[in-house]
Amino acid sequence: MNYETNIKPFAHNFVKVKISEDNYTKADSFAKKIISAKSKEKHYIIDNDSLYKRFLTGTLGELALEQFLDIKGIVNWEIGESIKYNSPDLRGIGLEIGLKSVNYGLFPIVFNNSYYPEIINIVYKDYVYICGLATVDVLNKYQSIDLIKSTKLKARGTKTGFYGFDKLKTFNTLEELKKIK
Repeated sequence: MNYETNIKPFAHNFVKVKISEDNYTKADSFAKKIISAKSKEKHYIIDNDSLYKRFLTGTLGELALEQFLDIKGIVNWEIGESIKYNSPDLRGIGLEIGLKSVNYGLFPIVFNNSYYPEIINIVYKDYVYICGLATVDVLNKYQSIDLIKSTKLKARGTKTGFYGFDKLKTFNTLEELKKIK
Protein backbone atom coordinates (compact mmCIF):
# COMPACT_ATOMS: atom_id res chain seq x y z
CA MET A 1 0.00 0.00 0.00
CA ASN A 2 1.19 3.47 -0.72
CA TYR A 3 0.24 7.10 -0.34
CA GLU A 4 -0.27 7.73 -4.04
CA THR A 5 -3.06 5.16 -4.41
CA ASN A 6 -4.63 5.18 -0.93
CA ILE A 7 -4.75 8.86 -0.02
CA LYS A 8 -3.97 11.31 -2.83
CA PRO A 9 -6.90 10.36 -5.11
CA PHE A 10 -9.32 11.46 -2.38
CA ALA A 11 -7.56 14.71 -1.47
CA HIS A 12 -10.08 16.79 -3.43
CA ASN A 13 -12.61 15.99 -0.66
CA PHE A 14 -10.30 17.15 2.13
CA VAL A 15 -10.90 20.49 3.86
CA LYS A 16 -7.75 22.64 4.01
CA VAL A 17 -7.34 24.66 7.23
CA LYS A 18 -4.47 27.16 7.59
CA ILE A 19 -2.72 26.94 10.94
CA SER A 20 -2.38 30.40 12.43
CA GLU A 21 0.90 31.46 13.99
CA ASP A 22 -0.89 31.82 17.32
CA ASN A 23 -2.26 28.26 17.15
CA TYR A 24 1.14 26.90 16.16
CA THR A 25 2.73 28.64 19.15
CA LYS A 26 0.06 27.24 21.50
CA ALA A 27 0.49 23.72 20.11
CA ASP A 28 4.29 23.95 20.31
CA SER A 29 4.23 25.05 23.95
CA PHE A 30 1.64 22.42 24.90
CA ALA A 31 3.58 19.60 23.17
CA LYS A 32 6.70 20.50 25.13
CA LYS A 33 4.78 20.51 28.42
CA ILE A 34 3.19 17.14 27.66
CA ILE A 35 6.54 15.52 26.88
CA SER A 36 7.93 16.70 30.20
CA ALA A 37 4.95 15.24 32.07
CA LYS A 38 4.79 11.97 30.12
CA SER A 39 8.49 11.10 30.23
CA LYS A 40 8.00 8.91 33.31
CA GLU A 41 5.04 6.87 32.07
CA LYS A 42 5.88 3.28 31.10
CA HIS A 43 4.00 3.58 27.79
CA TYR A 44 6.18 6.52 26.70
CA ILE A 45 9.42 5.03 28.00
CA ILE A 46 8.84 2.07 25.66
CA ASP A 47 7.37 3.99 22.71
CA ASN A 48 9.26 7.29 22.82
CA ASP A 49 9.97 7.89 19.14
CA SER A 50 9.21 11.39 17.89
CA LEU A 51 7.18 12.38 20.95
CA TYR A 52 7.35 16.10 20.23
CA LYS A 53 6.21 15.65 16.66
CA ARG A 54 3.39 13.30 17.72
CA PHE A 55 1.98 15.67 20.35
CA LEU A 56 2.44 18.73 18.15
CA THR A 57 0.65 17.06 15.23
CA GLY A 58 -2.24 15.92 17.42
CA THR A 59 -2.72 19.33 18.97
CA LEU A 60 -2.55 21.08 15.59
CA GLY A 61 -5.26 18.71 14.32
CA GLU A 62 -7.52 19.50 17.26
CA LEU A 63 -7.00 23.26 16.89
CA ALA A 64 -7.73 23.06 13.15
CA LEU A 65 -10.97 21.19 13.78
CA GLU A 66 -12.01 23.80 16.36
CA GLN A 67 -11.27 26.52 13.81
CA PHE A 68 -13.10 24.72 11.00
CA LEU A 69 -16.21 24.03 13.10
CA ASP A 70 -15.97 27.45 14.78
CA ILE A 71 -16.15 25.97 18.28
CA LYS A 72 -13.96 25.58 21.37
CA GLY A 73 -13.67 22.59 23.68
CA ILE A 74 -11.98 19.97 21.51
CA VAL A 75 -8.47 20.68 22.78
CA ASN A 76 -8.11 19.59 26.39
CA TRP A 77 -5.29 21.74 27.75
CA GLU A 78 -4.97 19.66 30.93
CA ILE A 79 -1.93 17.44 31.36
CA GLY A 80 -1.96 14.30 33.46
CA GLU A 81 -1.60 10.55 33.44
CA SER A 82 -2.51 9.07 30.05
CA ILE A 83 -5.06 6.63 31.45
CA LYS A 84 -7.16 9.58 32.62
CA TYR A 85 -7.29 10.99 29.08
CA ASN A 86 -7.83 7.79 27.12
CA SER A 87 -11.22 8.77 25.70
CA PRO A 88 -12.68 10.13 22.45
CA ASP A 89 -11.17 13.54 21.63
CA LEU A 90 -14.51 15.21 20.93
CA ARG A 91 -16.09 14.14 24.22
CA GLY A 92 -15.52 17.69 25.48
CA ILE A 93 -18.15 18.89 22.98
CA GLY A 94 -20.50 15.99 23.65
CA LEU A 95 -19.50 13.61 20.84
CA GLU A 96 -18.04 10.13 21.21
CA ILE A 97 -15.65 10.67 18.29
CA GLY A 98 -11.87 10.54 18.26
CA LEU A 99 -9.44 12.53 16.15
CA LYS A 100 -6.34 11.11 14.49
CA SER A 101 -3.87 13.52 12.97
CA VAL A 102 -0.82 12.37 11.05
CA ASN A 103 1.98 14.08 9.20
CA TYR A 104 1.91 14.01 5.41
CA GLY A 105 3.52 10.87 4.06
CA LEU A 106 2.42 8.66 6.95
CA PHE A 107 -0.74 6.66 7.52
CA PRO A 108 -2.88 7.37 10.60
CA ILE A 109 -2.32 5.03 13.53
CA VAL A 110 -5.50 3.53 14.99
CA PHE A 111 -6.29 0.81 17.50
CA ASN A 112 -6.53 -2.76 16.22
CA ASN A 113 -10.05 -2.77 17.63
CA SER A 114 -11.72 0.63 17.52
CA TYR A 115 -14.80 1.35 19.61
CA TYR A 116 -15.72 4.83 18.37
CA PRO A 117 -15.44 6.72 15.06
CA GLU A 118 -12.39 8.85 14.30
CA ILE A 119 -11.92 12.03 12.28
CA ILE A 120 -8.78 11.69 10.18
CA ASN A 121 -6.48 14.68 9.58
CA ILE A 122 -3.25 15.13 7.66
CA VAL A 123 -0.83 17.86 8.73
CA TYR A 124 1.29 19.30 5.92
CA LYS A 125 3.51 22.35 6.38
CA ASP A 126 1.27 25.04 7.90
CA TYR A 127 -2.02 23.37 6.95
CA VAL A 128 -4.24 20.68 8.37
CA TYR A 129 -6.33 18.70 5.91
CA ILE A 130 -9.52 17.42 7.50
CA CYS A 131 -10.09 14.22 5.51
CA GLY A 132 -13.37 13.00 6.99
CA LEU A 133 -14.86 10.65 9.54
CA ALA A 134 -14.14 6.93 9.66
CA THR A 135 -16.84 4.80 11.26
CA VAL A 136 -15.91 1.99 13.63
CA ASP A 137 -16.55 -0.61 10.91
CA VAL A 138 -14.31 1.25 8.46
CA LEU A 139 -11.53 1.67 11.05
CA ASN A 140 -11.60 -2.02 11.91
CA LYS A 141 -11.68 -3.19 8.28
CA TYR A 142 -9.20 -0.93 6.46
CA GLN A 143 -6.04 -1.38 8.48
CA SER A 144 -2.63 -2.96 8.15
CA ILE A 145 0.26 -3.39 10.57
CA ASP A 146 2.58 -2.96 7.59
CA LEU A 147 1.70 0.75 7.48
CA ILE A 148 3.37 1.36 10.85
CA LYS A 149 6.99 2.45 10.50
CA SER A 150 7.97 2.35 14.18
CA THR A 151 9.28 -1.06 15.26
CA LYS A 152 8.55 -0.11 18.90
CA LEU A 153 4.90 0.57 18.11
CA LYS A 154 4.60 -2.60 16.03
CA ALA A 155 6.03 -4.61 18.92
CA ARG A 156 3.33 -3.34 21.28
CA GLY A 157 0.74 -5.04 19.05
CA THR A 158 -2.15 -2.72 19.94
CA LYS A 159 -2.22 -0.40 16.93
CA THR A 160 -2.22 -0.52 13.17
CA GLY A 161 -2.18 1.81 10.17
CA PHE A 162 -5.43 3.04 8.58
CA TYR A 163 -5.83 3.24 4.79
CA GLY A 164 -9.59 3.50 4.06
CA PHE A 165 -9.59 7.10 2.83
CA ASP A 166 -12.13 6.32 0.12
CA LYS A 167 -14.59 5.30 2.88
CA LEU A 168 -14.40 8.53 4.91
CA LYS A 169 -17.53 10.59 5.38
CA THR A 170 -17.12 14.32 4.84
CA PHE A 171 -18.79 17.09 6.83
CA ASN A 172 -18.79 20.88 6.77
CA THR A 173 -20.54 21.76 10.03
CA LEU A 174 -20.92 20.43 13.53
CA GLU A 175 -24.54 19.56 12.72
CA GLU A 176 -23.46 17.48 9.71
CA LEU A 177 -20.86 15.73 11.86
CA LYS A 178 -23.46 14.85 14.48
CA LYS A 179 -25.68 13.28 11.81
CA ILE A 180 -23.04 11.06 10.16
CA LYS A 181 -21.46 9.51 13.22
